[in-house]
Amino acid sequence: MPMHTTEDMLKAEDRTHTFAVLLTEYLKEAFSYKRPAVTLGISPCTVCAKTAKYDLYFRVTPPSALDWESNTLVVSRIGFTQKRRGYGKDLMQFLTGVAPSLPYTHICIEQANLDAKAFGTKLGFTRLGESNNMLASVEEVLKHLR
Repeated sequence: MPMHTTEDMLKAEDRTHTFAVLLTEYLKEAFSYKRPAVTLGISPCTVCAKTAKYDLYFRVTPPSALDWESNTLVVSRIGFTQKRRGYGKDLMQFLTGVAPSLPYTHICIEQANLDAKAFGTKLGFTRLGESNNMLASVEEVLKHLR
């Protein structure tokens, strides 16, 4: 595992705060919540959003890990109470839309279950080796969203 400088971590924290603000605005609009319950996680790169309607957890451009580089937004948990309403696709449109401002060039779905694998495959994600992680470039996801 590579060593990360203080500067790397400060940049990651700044991107995480920016993502949290953008996610808050998106969720307010998408779900009509005045306060969409977006919080920063314990680690400097994590953002959580949990209400009765959704349960989301992201790692915002974390320092390089085994399966992805630091230019990757990692979707660790994605869940919506109501299924097949387009919420996942709408979320991916949001994630690809904010990518240039953070910036990240790839999106990873971490430890994808069967539903997430089917969803990811439709959007151009491919499995990383033998793991259940799936990765796609923002560009590839955008092509599949059109």
